[in-house]
Amino acid sequence: MENSTLREHLQSILRQESYTFPGNLGGLLDRANELYPGRNGIAIPDTMLTFREYYDRVCRMVHGLKKAGLRQNDMVLLISQNSLDYAFISLSVFRIGAVLVPLNPRIRHYEMAHIASETRPTFILCERKNIPTLVRAYELIEDCPLPCIMTIDEKDPSAMFLGEIDLSTREARCEPVEPEATAMVVYAAPKDEYPLGAKLTHASLFYDAVFFSDAVYDPDDSERDVTGMILPLFHTYGFTTGLLAPLAGGATSLLLNTSMGRRKIVGVMESYLVTQILSVPAIFFSMLKPLSRKPAFCSRLRNLVSGGIATPLELLERYQEQLGLSINEGYGITEASPVVTWNSINRPTKFGTVGYPLACCEVKVVDDMGKELAIGREGEVLVRGLNLFSGYLRKEQCTLEAFVDGWFKTGDLGYLDEENYLRLTGLKKDMVNIYGLKVYPEEVERILLNHPDIESTHIWGDWDERYGNIVSCEIFVKPGRGMTVEGFLKWCRNNISPYKIPRTVRIYTR
Repeated sequence: MENSTLREHLQSILRQESYTFPGNLGGLLDRANELYPGRNGIAIPDTMLTFREYYDRVCRMVHGLKKAGLRQNDMVLLISQNSLDYAFISLSVFRIGAVLVPLNPRIRHYEMAHIASETRPTFILCERKNIPTLVRAYELIEDCPLPCIMTIDEKDPSAMFLGEIDLSTREARCEPVEPEATAMVVYAAPKDEYPLGAKLTHASLFYDAVFFSDAVYDPDDSERDVTGMILPLFHTYGFTTGLLAPLAGGATSLLLNTSMGRRKIVGVMESYLVTQILSVPAIFFSMLKPLSRKPAFCSRLRNLVSGGIATPLELLERYQEQLGLSINEGYGITEASPVVTWNSINRPTKFGTVGYPLACCEVKVVDDMGKELAIGREGEVLVRGLNLFSGYLRKEQCTLEAFVDGWFKTGDLGYLDEENYLRLTGLKKDMVNIYGLKVYPEEVERILLNHPDIESTHIWGDWDERYGNIVSCEIFVKPGRGMTVEGFLKWCRNNISPYKIPRTVRIYTR
């Protein structure tokens, strides 16, 4: 579709009442409760809530967090595995008008110190095991005392406990906010060795969720849709597609953690009558065998959704040949809240592509001079639309450099075909994609220099036949110092998020 036609199509869609921004991202839950109060809304293994019960729990959480001291515009770090409380806390933060900062629960102190020093949170909600990391992180920050810490899973004498806050009253009001008000700050690509906090707005997340739900749910049949969400909620891909989009589409979201194991995950999804699965290629590979033993369950599945990293052709073929199932791919970036393109249910799927742009955004491909390229010509992928972020936190110059004439420069390479489907071909930016989690060499190099024996280091992406993309490194040791690979990796496990740890290491001494 030509850009002018696409814009007209977008405007006509936005005139529909269901796509009007509700004044707060949390309004997605109000709409689901009004339209489908008795319909199953959200679940974890052994627990299912209707949209009415979901709404009630969130409204009580709003009351409890306000009584604990949370206010509009406060920054809230949330560090946790997938759970019902993760969903309740997130939506409550939005409804209060505070700002959510989601972090990987396996984050380490050097990474956390930068984020905490930049966001200056009022509250940190985390699992009890994260407290030592928090304390070490704040020891690295000057003039920044620890904020209020609240544990989610169990009590700790040094913190408040979520299970003891006042949930006696339901507070239904959503704080009115401007569409461009920041809802989440998600840390992504680095600049000068430090990750940047992308400010995702209430409107950008709302529109991305609404239009993604259009791509994966049939509005006439969403009552029967149960989405098995095997993605971390701290990642925008999981948060938008697995939590917000089901709210927008009136579908059930089943939150799962990969720690359960592949056979148990498949068993739980079968018992909950899952119709769609959201995950990444590595998880789909691991589920191939247990799914092959459940042909009746496979016959129920009508949509398998993969993102975060390119899906190997071998995996697409094996699902098609062994299970009779198709995996649909998409493409996204954090700064686009995050979904940009998708192989949607209402268009023919094109294997090898990442689909067609969502109706809330436009995509074009340009050369190194910024000139738009013809169909089939490879260049950098640029995006603009209602789902784009408002800028990087406290980094105005970085924000300016990321755009050209209103188009965001993704750093990804690809081309559009004659039907406007996008094919990705590589990276212009320096990044390693580990199962959908992004590793930026310059950030890892900076952190490694905190090791007392390292003089310099070089990090790069490599390929391994068993693991796929991996991180590799060369270490140059200070004169007179010694280091072993085992000792280096032990230091990494204590100081770097696990997915960033190099798998191949070369050490040079002098």
